[in-house]
Amino acid sequence: MIRRAWVASFAILVFAQVLVLAGNTPRASQQPFAIGGGESIPAEAGAFTVPQVRSHPGTGTLTLRYVRFRTRALDPKPPIVFLAGGPGDAATRAFHGMPKTVLESLTAIADVIAFDQRGTGTSDPTNVTCAPQGGAPLDAPLDPQQLGGVLRAQLVSCLSRLDATPFTTAESADDLADLARAIDAPKILLLAGSYGTHLALAAARQHPDTIAGMALLGVEGPDDTLKLPGRVDAVLTDIDRAHPGTRAKIATLIERLTHAPWTKTLPNGQRVTVGAWDLQRRVADALSTTRDIAAMVATLDPMMAGDYSDLVRWTIPFRLPRPMNLMHVATDCASYASAARLADIRSQASSSLLGDAINFPLPELCDVAGLPRLPDAFRAPVISSVPALLVAGTFDGRTPPPNIDDAARGLAHARTLVIPGASHGLFQEPQAMAAVVEFFAAR
Repeated sequence: MIRRAWVASFAILVFAQVLVLAGNTPRASQQPFAIGGGESIPAEAGAFTVPQVRSHPGTGTLTLRYVRFRTRALDPKPPIVFLAGGPGDAATRAFHGMPKTVLESLTAIADVIAFDQRGTGTSDPTNVTCAPQGGAPLDAPLDPQQLGGVLRAQLVSCLSRLDATPFTTAESADDLADLARAIDAPKILLLAGSYGTHLALAAARQHPDTIAGMALLGVEGPDDTLKLPGRVDAVLTDIDRAHPGTRAKIATLIERLTHAPWTKTLPNGQRVTVGAWDLQRRVADALSTTRDIAAMVATLDPMMAGDYSDLVRWTIPFRLPRPMNLMHVATDCASYASAARLADIRSQASSSLLGDAINFPLPELCDVAGLPRLPDAFRAPVISSVPALLVAGTFDGRTPPPNIDDAARGLAHARTLVIPGASHGLFQEPQAMAAVVEFFAAR
């Protein structure tokens, strides 16, 4: 469920209390900001207010926060606003792990802004966590329907005390226009990864005069929130070319575990049983970074020899009660999927190697009352003249290469780049970041 950008430090950024708001125009406070390697660099902390739900003015306001790194350029481009993925990841947290060289390359072009979207990081609302509840038994193969029911009950309980209606990509796209006004920028550039690209495309549609350009790494189009199993299969085929036998081993192991689940007794006497769906989901989870993919591939030979210990290690935390991020669930469910997309998913899942494991617990979780749902028009292709760079990796099972082809059809000024062997962590790919810097500099 988690889409990654830079390796994030999960220490919470605490803003100085000297920040003063005057209407919707921020007074920025100077403060050091720690980036990759522990070095501190000068930055400005800012904030502005937005309506909680624009269609219902009486619902109150939210304070959204950002960190701004000033440019050294004499003739700078529009500010570059970074949009983290997830949904639910915080830009300020992600920037704690950013290499200084990358930030310097960007600030040589323009101001760079790490913007915490509503419900993330330092921005309001900060309480978006649903308490852990239930879990799945350890002594039986993982049953997605049983675990899905537990997550549904957790979400119902959470919605009894928290309001999910502010969490939609459409609202966040309007927040970006308000950010531009707050920093007095006629236009902004967008640097986005994973879910952040979903938001960037929505902003290009809703506020085309505000978005000067966008670099999208790991593209999630307006109807890409739920993944197509056939595209995940295609990524596994590409991985198989680099690691021959991967697909055949996975297929064999799924078949074996379907007919004979495997049980291991832990030192404390607890019995843990794994089955076919455990493996399908474990493989799907690995399709995010090249490191995770390599680690997953390395476990297949021991499993072929009858030792599923790695699968046991993976499944235990997956089954234990865990907190739920309401912003993440509500935002994804608001974007949801078109009827045609849902039909394609059902059709492809029946013959896909991993079934529909990559989408769990969606789409079923989205049926819970109280979650927002954007209209069908939101999921239509984005038609825009905003210049765009779209980047994909052939090993990316979460935002696979065909996504950029779909998105580029509606973008009159789009450049595309597919990087062989790269996965979802494109911000760690030098070729991707070099393309981003070139794209922004050329603008």
